[in-house]
Amino acid sequence: ISVHVILYRALFASGGDSGGEDGIDPGQRPGKPRQAAKRKQRTLAPEDEEARMTLDEARRHRLASLDDRAVDRDQYTVRINTWRRDEQLLLSLNHHASCDGVKEVQVVWCDSENDPPESVTRHPSGKVRVERHEVNSLNERFKVLVDPPTLGILSLDDDVLRPCAALDAAFLRWTRHPDRMVGFDARTVVAVGVGGDERTFDGTTPSSTWKYGYMSTTEKSNGYAMTLPRAAFLHRDYLDLYTMALPREMYRFVAENLECEDVAMSFFVSSLTGGKVPLLADYWAVKSMVKLYSDAKISGGKNHKAIRDGCVDRFAGLLGLKEDGPRPLHPGRLLHAGDAFFQYGAQPE
Repeated sequence: ISVHVILYRALFASGGDSGGEDGIDPGQRPGKPRQAAKRKQRTLAPEDEEARMTLDEARRHRLASLDDRAVDRDQYTVRINTWRRDEQLLLSLNHHASCDGVKEVQVVWCDSENDPPESVTRHPSGKVRVERHEVNSLNERFKVLVDPPTLGILSLDDDVLRPCAALDAAFLRWTRHPDRMVGFDARTVVAVGVGGDERTFDGTTPSSTWKYGYMSTTEKSNGYAMTLPRAAFLHRDYLDLYTMALPREMYRFVAENLECEDVAMSFFVSSLTGGKVPLLADYWAVKSMVKLYSDAKISGGKNHKAIRDGCVDRFAGLLGLKEDGPRPLHPGRLLHAGDAFFQYGAQPE
């Protein structure tokens, strides 16, 4: 299985067709729009049409150890997903590049019609690399073309900021549990019974369907079932495993609908860890978020909630996470009696 991963990286993690070390066309001047792109941008790369690993193979994969290199316990790589929000992106880069714990910031650039601005490609920090993708899909945020210098990955949206201390605290928690996601945004599942009654998801009582629970529902129930990779730490190997082994029905849905890659990744990692729920950062770190305003949205629409409801139910079934599945998802508790300021989420320390 490790050979599968190594071969995949060798074939597809060299910057794609771009030819440049940082994924930028050598002949293209940074910051200028491309002149050629008239064709519709692809949403699925040919090499990703079919899965290259089964879920059972992915479950048997041994994650690379954090003990082989000192950097993997000291620093992490930020991967920022962005789409035509250059002002927010630059603010995010300026902030995250200033954090001592950040080894490198990788910008996932899926806009084939425009080049990234020079303020990004020549960022003064020296930490920023642009990863150019020919495919426009939310799956691409997890598809590595520029090999990260660390095993710890902080997956971020371009409009989410938290203090460096909050990120470092979550990273420290992740280094103790590198097989789990450690996130800042918890969400629950609403279980719908055969008679249509909705109840708090407990992971044991059989239900007919699952629905997506927003933050208000999550906090009211004091339980959660997933975390969102708009701000979450995870092992670098999970990025390749997602691309190679995620059921293609899920992969294609994300590609075609620009929705639910966050649900897919959270459920995918839970399915590889025996149904364990992701872990969460300390409560103070979670609540330290600054959300940058923007009219432009990467995903979402009038059917956003209905689509996410369908994703949660279908994805959980495909990954065997439902109550009657082979790896039922075990929900976590948010707040714990005693020390809610630090002890937040499953397995409080």
